Amino acid sequence: MDRNFVKIFNVINLMLSDKNAALEFVINELSFATKSSLVVRNFAKSSGITVVDEPPLLDLDSPNIVFSNLLVPLGAFQSTIELRLQLIEEVMKYHGLGKYGNQDIRERIRDICLERDITELIHFTKVQNVRSILDIGLNSKDYNGEIAKKHKVNDSGRFDYRTHMISLSVSYPNDKMFYKYRQIDTSQKWAVLSISPSVLWELECLFCPTNAANASISSASDESLYGFEALERLFFQQTNKSRLCYPYDSQAEVLVNSHIPSHYIQSIIVDQETDELAGLSLKPIINPFYYQNREYALNNKVL
Repeated sequence: MDRNFVKIFNVINLMLSDKNAALEFVINELSFATKSSLVVRNFAKSSGITVVDEPPLLDLDSPNIVFSNLLVPLGAFQSTIELRLQLIEEVMKYHGLGKYGNQDIRERIRDICLERDITELIHFTKVQNVRSILDIGLNSKDYNGEIAKKHKVNDSGRFDYRTHMISLSVSYPNDKMFYKYRQIDTSQKWAVLSISPSVLWELECLFCPTNAANASISSASDESLYGFEALERLFFQQTNKSRLCYPYDSQAEVLVNSHIPSHYIQSIIVDQETDELAGLSLKPIINPFYYQNREYALNNKVL
């Protein structure tokens, strides 16, 4: 580990007397920095930390001011962003903050994924969105609005009323919705993104046993849709042993808060070759499997 990193972390961590002090430090740091760079904003959105619009005035001997002073000899703000974020993340890990909190719950979610052999989450999107997603990550409708990113959205209505969240499916797309959108404009090309299941235990997620726009889900509290028990409810009626990784309801959803970094994307699947995706670092795979009715696809799956 870099000597500067260790030195700065040790100095700051000694100033953080308890978990509350560490949380205040991280909130202040991210709240000040989110206006400076998209990299920082993306980090904040996937950190599990809620930033504030108006950070407080700080004393000169506060941990945040000391932190900034320690970084000054290493270069200008923009040149030290990566180190700054690494140090903030280390504080979060050490004190169990944000996405590093609730470790017992996160480990149980990971165990469920291993037990059920869940190897991918699925998100479908219009082909013209793919390059941007690979560049800056997958964003919620609200976050794209914040950064003035004009993606071609699937559902302009969003009757789940959680427009700050990204909708994913477990192991197979929501076939009913995917078919509906493809029929609206049959000339529109689509891509399916296969996303690492580690999103489920590393980021902030809600688990919906049916379509999130269903009144029983849209009116439910976030607390009731959070945690390993909520994840297990996606599979409660699934009795087919060969389908352990598939939720009982094909419209079951995972809602992920705000931002999914692009490194979670495992592959891009299309049903036909398209020049719009030529030259990508992640070469698209042509496979019609995810573009069918789920029952038909699973019944005819080649093992």
